Amino acid sequence: MTVLLKPQRTLRILQLITSFCFLNPKLKKSSIKIWGIFLFCFTFSACSLFDNRPESVDKILQKASNQKIFFGDYDLIWRAAQSALKYTIAFDNQDFGVIETDYVKSVDGWLPPDKSKPDYKSARYKLILTFARGKTDGRDSTRITIEKKIEVFRDFISETQQIVSDGLEEMTLFYRIERELVISQALKRAAQAAQDNASPPP
Repeated sequence: MTVLLKPQRTLRILQLITSFCFLNPKLKKSSIKIWGIFLFCFTFSACSLFDNRPESVDKILQKASNQKIFFGDYDLIWRAAQSALKYTIAFDNQDFGVIETDYVKSVDGWLPPDKSKPDYKSARYKLILTFARGKTDGRDSTRITIEKKIEVFRDFISETQQIVSDGLEEMTLFYRIERELVISQALKRAAQAAQDNASPPP
Protein backbone atom coordinates (compact mmCIF):
# COMPACT_ATOMS: atom_id res chain seq x y z
CA MET A 1 0.00 0.00 0.00
CA THR A 2 1.43 3.38 -1.03
CA VAL A 3 0.82 6.46 1.13
CA LEU A 4 0.92 9.81 -0.65
CA LEU A 5 1.70 12.88 1.40
CA LYS A 6 0.51 16.34 0.51
CA PRO A 7 3.30 18.65 -0.73
CA GLN A 8 2.85 21.04 2.24
CA ARG A 9 3.11 18.22 4.77
CA THR A 10 6.14 16.75 3.02
CA LEU A 11 7.94 20.09 3.05
CA ARG A 12 7.08 20.60 6.74
CA ILE A 13 8.57 17.22 7.65
CA LEU A 14 11.75 18.01 5.74
CA GLN A 15 12.01 21.40 7.41
CA LEU A 16 11.83 19.76 10.84
CA ILE A 17 14.50 17.21 9.87
CA THR A 18 16.76 19.93 8.47
CA SER A 19 16.35 22.13 11.56
CA PHE A 20 17.31 19.22 13.77
CA CYS A 21 20.36 18.50 11.61
CA PHE A 22 21.54 22.12 11.73
CA LEU A 23 21.25 22.16 15.50
CA ASN A 24 23.83 19.39 15.56
CA PRO A 25 27.05 20.49 13.77
CA LYS A 26 27.89 16.90 12.96
CA LEU A 27 24.68 16.56 10.95
CA LYS A 28 24.95 19.66 8.78
CA LYS A 29 26.31 17.68 5.86
CA SER A 30 23.47 15.22 6.27
CA SER A 31 20.88 17.99 5.85
CA ILE A 32 22.40 18.96 2.52
CA LYS A 33 22.25 15.35 1.37
CA ILE A 34 18.63 15.07 2.52
CA TRP A 35 17.60 18.11 0.51
CA GLY A 36 19.47 16.80 -2.52
CA ILE A 37 17.74 13.43 -2.31
CA PHE A 38 14.37 15.13 -1.83
CA LEU A 39 14.78 17.36 -4.89
CA PHE A 40 15.80 14.38 -7.02
CA CYS A 41 12.86 12.26 -5.86
CA PHE A 42 10.40 15.13 -6.22
CA THR A 43 11.54 15.89 -9.76
CA PHE A 44 11.45 12.21 -10.77
CA SER A 45 7.97 11.77 -9.28
CA ALA A 46 6.66 14.89 -10.99
CA CYS A 47 7.99 13.73 -14.37
CA SER A 48 6.50 10.28 -13.85
CA LEU A 49 3.11 11.71 -12.98
CA PHE A 50 3.23 13.98 -16.02
CA ASP A 51 4.22 11.19 -18.41
CA ASN A 52 1.57 8.81 -17.11
CA ARG A 53 -1.32 11.16 -17.64
CA PRO A 54 -3.90 9.73 -20.07
CA GLU A 55 -4.02 11.33 -23.49
CA SER A 56 -7.01 13.43 -24.41
CA VAL A 57 -9.60 12.21 -26.89
CA ASP A 58 -8.52 14.90 -29.37
CA LYS A 59 -4.91 13.68 -29.20
CA ILE A 60 -5.94 10.07 -29.77
CA LEU A 61 -8.13 11.02 -32.74
CA GLN A 62 -5.36 13.18 -34.17
CA LYS A 63 -2.87 10.31 -34.03
CA ALA A 64 -5.40 7.92 -35.56
CA SER A 65 -6.08 10.29 -38.47
CA ASN A 66 -2.44 10.89 -39.42
CA GLN A 67 -1.08 7.32 -39.22
CA LYS A 68 -1.79 4.25 -41.31
CA ILE A 69 -0.14 0.87 -41.82
CA PHE A 70 0.30 -0.48 -45.34
CA PHE A 71 1.23 -4.06 -46.16
CA GLY A 72 3.66 -4.91 -48.92
CA ASP A 73 7.09 -4.10 -50.24
CA TYR A 74 8.63 -0.92 -48.82
CA ASP A 75 9.86 0.30 -52.22
CA LEU A 76 6.39 -0.14 -53.69
CA ILE A 77 4.76 1.79 -50.84
CA TRP A 78 7.34 4.55 -51.17
CA ARG A 79 6.63 4.97 -54.88
CA ALA A 80 2.90 4.93 -54.25
CA ALA A 81 3.25 7.78 -51.75
CA GLN A 82 5.30 9.82 -54.21
CA SER A 83 2.67 9.30 -56.91
CA ALA A 84 -0.15 10.23 -54.55
CA LEU A 85 1.43 13.56 -53.62
CA LYS A 86 0.36 16.35 -55.96
CA TYR A 87 2.76 18.91 -54.53
CA THR A 88 6.34 19.85 -55.30
CA ILE A 89 8.64 17.71 -53.18
CA ALA A 90 11.31 19.75 -51.37
CA PHE A 91 13.14 16.83 -49.78
CA ASP A 92 12.94 13.06 -49.89
CA ASN A 93 15.21 10.33 -48.59
CA GLN A 94 14.09 6.74 -48.91
CA ASP A 95 16.80 5.43 -46.59
CA PHE A 96 15.69 7.72 -43.77
CA GLY A 97 12.02 7.37 -44.75
CA VAL A 98 11.13 11.06 -45.08
CA ILE A 99 9.26 13.02 -47.75
CA GLU A 100 8.71 16.75 -47.29
CA THR A 101 6.82 19.04 -49.66
CA ASP A 102 7.30 22.71 -50.38
CA TYR A 103 5.05 25.18 -48.63
CA VAL A 104 1.72 25.62 -50.40
CA LYS A 105 -0.52 28.68 -50.11
CA SER A 106 -3.91 27.73 -48.69
CA VAL A 107 -5.68 29.46 -51.58
CA ASP A 108 -3.82 27.14 -53.98
CA GLY A 109 -3.98 24.02 -51.83
CA TRP A 110 -6.38 21.22 -51.04
CA LEU A 111 -9.98 21.91 -50.04
CA PRO A 112 -12.61 19.48 -48.74
CA PRO A 113 -15.62 18.94 -51.01
CA ASP A 114 -17.93 20.98 -48.77
CA LYS A 115 -15.80 24.14 -48.89
CA SER A 116 -15.13 26.59 -51.70
CA LYS A 117 -12.44 28.64 -49.94
CA PRO A 118 -9.92 28.03 -47.15
CA ASP A 119 -10.57 29.02 -43.55
CA TYR A 120 -7.40 31.13 -43.48
CA LYS A 121 -6.55 32.92 -46.72
CA SER A 122 -3.19 34.11 -45.39
CA ALA A 123 -2.09 30.60 -44.41
CA ARG A 124 0.40 28.24 -45.94
CA TYR A 125 1.17 24.62 -45.20
CA LYS A 126 3.45 21.72 -46.02
CA LEU A 127 3.24 17.96 -45.60
CA ILE A 128 5.87 15.76 -43.97
CA LEU A 129 5.60 12.00 -44.48
CA THR A 130 7.66 9.61 -42.36
CA PHE A 131 7.95 5.90 -43.10
CA ALA A 132 8.69 3.21 -40.51
CA ARG A 133 9.33 -0.32 -41.73
CA GLY A 134 8.39 -3.33 -39.63
CA LYS A 135 6.25 -6.46 -39.44
CA THR A 136 2.60 -6.78 -38.50
CA ASP A 137 1.17 -10.25 -37.89
CA GLY A 138 4.26 -11.70 -39.55
CA ARG A 139 3.82 -9.63 -42.72
CA ASP A 140 6.07 -6.89 -44.08
CA SER A 141 4.46 -3.55 -43.31
CA THR A 142 5.18 0.17 -43.38
CA ARG A 143 3.61 2.72 -41.07
CA ILE A 144 3.21 6.12 -42.70
CA THR A 145 2.76 9.20 -40.54
CA ILE A 146 1.60 12.42 -42.20
CA GLU A 147 2.17 15.74 -40.47
CA LYS A 148 0.49 18.80 -41.92
CA LYS A 149 2.17 21.98 -40.68
CA ILE A 150 -0.08 25.02 -41.09
CA GLU A 151 1.14 28.58 -40.57
CA VAL A 152 -1.14 31.63 -40.54
CA PHE A 153 0.30 35.08 -41.22
CA ARG A 154 -1.56 37.75 -39.27
CA ASP A 155 0.57 40.67 -40.48
CA PHE A 156 4.13 41.50 -41.44
CA ILE A 157 5.20 42.18 -37.85
CA SER A 158 3.59 39.40 -35.82
CA GLU A 159 4.93 35.88 -35.73
CA THR A 160 3.08 33.16 -37.59
CA GLN A 161 0.39 31.22 -35.76
CA GLN A 162 0.45 27.42 -35.84
CA ILE A 163 -2.92 25.82 -36.64
CA VAL A 164 -3.80 22.19 -35.94
CA SER A 165 -4.92 20.25 -39.00
CA ASP A 166 -8.39 18.73 -39.11
CA GLY A 167 -6.89 15.53 -40.58
CA LEU A 168 -9.09 15.47 -43.69
CA GLU A 169 -6.34 15.95 -46.25
CA GLU A 170 -4.21 13.36 -44.47
CA MET A 171 -6.99 10.78 -44.72
CA THR A 172 -7.52 11.68 -48.38
CA LEU A 173 -3.82 11.16 -49.04
CA PHE A 174 -3.91 7.76 -47.33
CA TYR A 175 -6.77 6.79 -49.64
CA ARG A 176 -4.75 7.91 -52.69
CA ILE A 177 -1.75 5.87 -51.56
CA GLU A 178 -3.97 2.83 -51.11
CA ARG A 179 -5.43 3.25 -54.59
CA GLU A 180 -1.94 3.62 -56.08
CA LEU A 181 -0.95 0.35 -54.41
CA VAL A 182 -4.05 -1.44 -55.74
CA ILE A 183 -3.36 -0.20 -59.28
CA SER A 184 0.31 -1.13 -59.07
CA GLN A 185 -0.46 -4.63 -57.83
CA ALA A 186 -3.12 -5.10 -60.52
CA LEU A 187 -0.65 -4.05 -63.25
CA LYS A 188 1.94 -6.42 -61.82
CA ARG A 189 -0.50 -9.34 -61.91
CA ALA A 190 -1.58 -8.46 -65.45
CA ALA A 191 2.02 -8.34 -66.63
CA GLN A 192 2.74 -11.67 -64.97
CA ALA A 193 -0.33 -13.24 -66.58
CA ALA A 194 0.67 -11.91 -70.00
CA GLN A 195 4.16 -13.31 -69.56
CA ASP A 196 2.79 -16.72 -68.55
CA ASN A 197 0.49 -16.79 -71.58
CA ALA A 198 3.34 -15.83 -73.92
CA SER A 199 5.60 -18.57 -72.62
CA PRO A 200 5.60 -21.67 -74.86
CA PRO A 201 4.19 -24.82 -73.29
CA PRO A 202 6.79 -27.35 -72.09
